[in-house]
Amino acid sequence: MGTPLGLFTGFFFTLFGLCVLVWCLAEVRTRRVLRRAGSRATARVLADPGPGADHLDTSPLLAFQVEGRGEVIARPRGWTTIRRTPALAVDALVPVSYDPARPELVAVHGVGQARSDVFWLLLGTAFACCGVVLLAGVL
Repeated sequence: MGTPLGLFTGFFFTLFGLCVLVWCLAEVRTRRVLRRAGSRATARVLADPGPGADHLDTSPLLAFQVEGRGEVIARPRGWTTIRRTPALAVDALVPVSYDPARPELVAVHGVGQARSDVFWLLLGTAFACCGVVLLAGVL
C-alpha cells in the first residue's frame, strides 16, 4: 500500500483528467447538435461591455434576432481560444445556430475550434493517464 499523499494525488489527477474529458466531449457534442439541428441566424459581434471584461471571458459577445423574443445577446458555446480570430472582429456578421427553446445556447459556424478542442482533450488525457500511473505505482 502506498502513501496517503500518493493515493490522493493519483485519485485527484485521474478524477480531474476524466472531468476535463467529459466536459470537453459534452461541449463538442453540444456544438455539433446545435450546428446540425439548431435554428440558423446571422449574428453581429458586439464590443465587450467593459475594459476588464476581456480577461474574464475571451468568447465574443453575439447579438441576433429570435422570432418571438426579439434580440438575444449571448456568448457561443465552447469558445476556449486565448485570442479572438479576425473573423470575429467587432461588428462582423457571423452565421450561428441556436436552440429555439434556449436561444442563449449558440454555436458559431465557419470558425475553427478544433485546435482548442484537441488541446483540452490532450490535457484531460494527460492528467488521467498520469493519475492512473501514479495509482498503479502506489497500489
